[in-house]
Amino acid sequence: MTRDIDALVARFAAPPVTEVSEGARELMHDIMSTAEPAPRRTRRRLSLRVAIPAGALLTAAVLAMSWLLPTSSAVALDIKREGGYYIIAIKDLYADPESYETQLRAVGLNISLRVIPTTPALEGSVFPTSPDKRHLPEIQGINPPGQCGKMDGCAIGVKIPVGFKGTAHIDVGRKARPGERYESTTSFDAKGEPMHCVPYYNKSVAEVRAMLRERGVSIEEFIVTDPDSKDARDYDVADSVPDSWLVHGGTLNEPGSATIVVHEKPMPQKNIDNLNAANGCPSS
Repeated sequence: MTRDIDALVARFAAPPVTEVSEGARELMHDIMSTAEPAPRRTRRRLSLRVAIPAGALLTAAVLAMSWLLPTSSAVALDIKREGGYYIIAIKDLYADPESYETQLRAVGLNISLRVIPTTPALEGSVFPTSPDKRHLPEIQGINPPGQCGKMDGCAIGVKIPVGFKGTAHIDVGRKARPGERYESTTSFDAKGEPMHCVPYYNKSVAEVRAMLRERGVSIEEFIVTDPDSKDARDYDVADSVPDSWLVHGGTLNEPGSATIVVHEKPMPQKNIDNLNAANGCPSS
C-alpha cells in the first residue's frame, strides 16, 4: 500500500458521516493494493502518552472519574491551571461547541472544541489542529497510567500550555449512541475494533457475516473493488453480493453496522501479512 491505511479513513475534522466516505473507500482500495505498505503509524500519534509523576496521580484519578462522562452540571468544561498547563476535562459530552468555546476564551484560549461520535478504537482520542490543518503537538491528551487497549490512546483529559497564543481546533472522540453515525472511523480490525486480530481476510462473505454477527455487527453495504486495480475510484457500492465472494476489509459506520470490501478474487497473501503485522496480529 502506498499510503498509511488509517490516514485514509474519515478524519476527525470531517463533516458528519451519512454514508461511506471517499476516504473509507480509498482505504478499501489501498487494503487490496499489491504495493508495499508505508511504515505503520496509528493514524498519527495524536494523543501523546504523557509520563505522569507520582504527585500528579491524584489529578489523573480525578480526571479519570470525570472525563467524558455526562453530567447535569451547567458547566460544559472543567478547566484547571496546573504546572504551566490548562488541564481540561469535559463535563458535558453533548454541549454545543459554542459553550466549550466560551469557557476556553474566558481563560484566554482561542480554541474551538467538538466532541464527536467515533468508532471504538478512537474513543477518547484527542486531535488538535491549526487553521491550516497541521497537527499541534503542544496540545496533548492526558493518558492514565497503565495499558491502553485502543489505537490512539485512552485520554482522560487535555493539557494546553498556558502560554499558547495560537488558534486551534480540537476534536475529541466519544462513544456513539445507538443509531448515531460515526464522524471518525478506522478499519474494523484496528486495535480496539471488533475484528482486531480476527483471521477474516479472504474468508467468504457468509463466514465473515457470521463472525460479525457474533460481535453484534451486521453488514450495511458492500464495496466491490478489484485487488488488481490501481485506481482508488474504481469501485462499486452494492446492497448485496454473492455469499461466496471474499472479504478484504471493512469499517464501522455506526454501532452495530459495517461496510465491508469484497471481490471474487482473493487478496494477495503478501498484503494480508503486511496488514496483520501493521495491526500487531499473528500471520494468518
